[in-house]
Amino acid sequence: MMVVCFLMYNRYQSFADFYSGVEGGGIVTPAIMTFVLGLLLLLASLFGFVGIFKESTCLVNTYAFVLATLLILDLVVVILSFTVDIISVKNSLNIPIEQYVTDSKIEREIDQLQTSLNCCGSEWYMDYEGMAFTAKHSTSVFPASNFEQQIVVPASCCITNGPLLCINRRTDGCQMPLINLYIDISSAIRALGIVSMVLMTGAIMSAVVLARRIRRAKTERGVRSWTIRERIIIARRNQTSPEPQATHQDATATDDVAPPPYSAT
Repeated sequence: MMVVCFLMYNRYQSFADFYSGVEGGGIVTPAIMTFVLGLLLLLASLFGFVGIFKESTCLVNTYAFVLATLLILDLVVVILSFTVDIISVKNSLNIPIEQYVTDSKIEREIDQLQTSLNCCGSEWYMDYEGMAFTAKHSTSVFPASNFEQQIVVPASCCITNGPLLCINRRTDGCQMPLINLYIDISSAIRALGIVSMVLMTGAIMSAVVLARRIRRAKTERGVRSWTIRERIIIARRNQTSPEPQATHQDATATDDVAPPPYSAT
């Protein structure tokens, strides 16, 4: 879980500036929450491992309680992922094409966006029409068509440049690919959250059953140990107590007693 969320966050973090809801806890929040959830789940697993190794019902029950808490947080993440749709993302999306020639940071971000998503402009490549490029900008020229004249665009809009004009160009806008990208991220987080919820539910049930078995086994061992100790104590008492023996005077008195007289009939 942690690895998947980290890869998602690391791969698409460069596009976060185009989404105005990120700073307020928007589309990236489920990914961050899932990453934190995976980290907490890893730490909680230590309770279960140590509890099983030490046969501690307290640690196993603590593990089950922590998992139940994480299950609730996971449910929140899944619910947040369902709130992401095309309309909400589009309303928060902003690709500042008009600042391309005035802000070098935005220039680099848009170039990376257009190269990564194979697009050009916000709605389409004509968004660059009439833009005042300077000599410091790397540009390309799209050829004229039936209804369009030649237009100068950033070099990132061109896949293959010819001697004068762009031969293979990117014409689709970046807005829809970027929206689809965020939707795909949300769908992946949703699927990951649902799978982790199922696994955590099974782990909680197993932890509860295991805690009962550990408690029962400890009780049985305690009863057996108590029984063995009682038997040992009784055996030692029997060995130390003296057996009754006949005294010397009793034996002499028995020898002096005359037998009964004999009578013939």
